[in-house]
Amino acid sequence: MPLQPPTPEDSIAGIKYGVLIFSFLGAAVSLSYAKELTRPQAVTAVLTGTAVAVMATPMALHYLDLPASLERAVAFFAGLAAMRAVPVFFTLIDRLRDIKLPWLSDPKE
Repeated sequence: MPLQPPTPEDSIAGIKYGVLIFSFLGAAVSLSYAKELTRPQAVTAVLTGTAVAVMATPMALHYLDLPASLERAVAFFAGLAAMRAVPVFFTLIDRLRDIKLPWLSDPKE
């Protein structure tokens, strides 16, 4: 299935409205399961989940050879999955901060 650019009437900055809305909804629904995030982390996570889903949806449709009618469903589930990966990423960053590297001095000492 060839990728076709959206027309200006149904898109904003080349992103279809349906993909943008359903990507955001998927990320927002997934946020309800991430209770350990602070408010700035939650906003960052939703925006990141939406951005990843917006970029991943056309690629998923193309490479999985899915019909265009599934575009909104793919966007929703991509937003859901991308948003769930963000808290994991934040946890990994926090764990990396706690690692003591022998060649670095501790700023607290």
